[in-house]
Amino acid sequence: MNLRNISPLIDPMHKPGRSRFGLAGTLGFFVAGLVIGLGLVSDLGAQFIAGLIIVAGLCFGLFLLARVAENTRTRVTAGEASYRAFFDHAVDGIFRTTADGHYLAVNQALADIYGYPNPDALIAGLTDISVQLYVEASRREDFSALMQANDVVTNFVSEIYHRSGRRIWISENARAVRDWSGELLCYEGTVEDVTEKFEQDRALRVALRQAEIANRMKATFLAAMSHELKTPLNAVLGFSEIIRDEVLGPVGHDAYRDYAGDIHRSGTRLLCIINDVLDVSRLEGGLLTIDAHPEDVQGLAEQAIKQARGITQDKRQIEIDVPADMPLLLVDPRRISQALGNLLANALKFTPEAGQVRVVVTRTADGGALLMVEDTGIGMAEETVAAALEPFRQLDGSLARRFEGAGLGLSIAKALTELHGGSLSVKSAVGQGTTVTIALPPTRLCAQTGAAKVA
Repeated sequence: MNLRNISPLIDPMHKPGRSRFGLAGTLGFFVAGLVIGLGLVSDLGAQFIAGLIIVAGLCFGLFLLARVAENTRTRVTAGEASYRAFFDHAVDGIFRTTADGHYLAVNQALADIYGYPNPDALIAGLTDISVQLYVEASRREDFSALMQANDVVTNFVSEIYHRSGRRIWISENARAVRDWSGELLCYEGTVEDVTEKFEQDRALRVALRQAEIANRMKATFLAAMSHELKTPLNAVLGFSEIIRDEVLGPVGHDAYRDYAGDIHRSGTRLLCIINDVLDVSRLEGGLLTIDAHPEDVQGLAEQAIKQARGITQDKRQIEIDVPADMPLLLVDPRRISQALGNLLANALKFTPEAGQVRVVVTRTADGGALLMVEDTGIGMAEETVAAALEPFRQLDGSLARRFEGAGLGLSIAKALTELHGGSLSVKSAVGQGTTVTIALPPTRLCAQTGAAKVA
């Protein structure tokens, strides 16, 4: 409530200098004393004295009732003055209307919202709320229906006509006022101008819709471009492999064979990047789905290791630690192997030859599963973990960076995990290695199998 310009409330019933007991109390005590004095002088007996005492008590009771009435009148008057000050100076619009849509009372704030110079002008100008105020006349019927059902309306947002003719949006909160018998007397409540907020929300919805359209267009474009890129790239890979392996006979010079091997490796890496870019686009556009069925965890890990070695050309041993009683996982084997393969490729890439990389699978207390890729590599600072999970983010952004890659593996693994209803977390420290954990919910586990070996 805006308390500016509100003068101190003065009790209109208060008269300066008035006696605390008032005229009624003084007169009552005087009469009682006079009667008692006459009784004593006239020697009228004990019964008369008792009667006088009763009369005095009644006078005293009348005095107390007069004081209570005076105090009550003072509080009521002060309350009315306080309410009127609140009503007149509130920031939000306040109204009181009849059930059939006529204003009984409004404050200045409501007049300002609707574009009227004062409350009297608003009451005189808006004589039928449903016809003159709401852009959709049925909104008043909706308002009345909610009132009849609940006796209260909250956040009732409507488009209305401003006095200037333009349209604005308001939010109403109101209640039904009824008498002691339950008969409806009026509606009273508040009005807030939410035009700016509504327009911002509408602009945000439009922007989100446009972003969704752009994402779909991007996914379509990348799908088409990936096909156009893959077709000649497959030819490059195929012919370079033929030359490297001398399928049709000796190439005549060892350097040519080495060059063909380089072409094949570079083409393979480029193909992986194209596939990753396409997957990111499909994930962002919500176009990638999973085909889940029961799979052995051991087999998933072994397939992931093959993928990681194909990406990195690193042939070192990777330990797989799976409990013997580990249940089958109800997952999409291609996508979970892809997620694990990306994590393993990162682990091999950032772990020196003397370091270790392993896959560890465990059960959780609630019946879920944890698929962890652990390494003893270079690690990363805690504050860089969030950046590493973003697509196309390279923590080493220099042109002379030591490690290759488009920075998509970790973000793709995270998105694929979330498609399975799980979560991906990273625990790392500089110089102490990294542990990336895929946590799958209990709904992704089914029958039993498992083993432990080195791949």
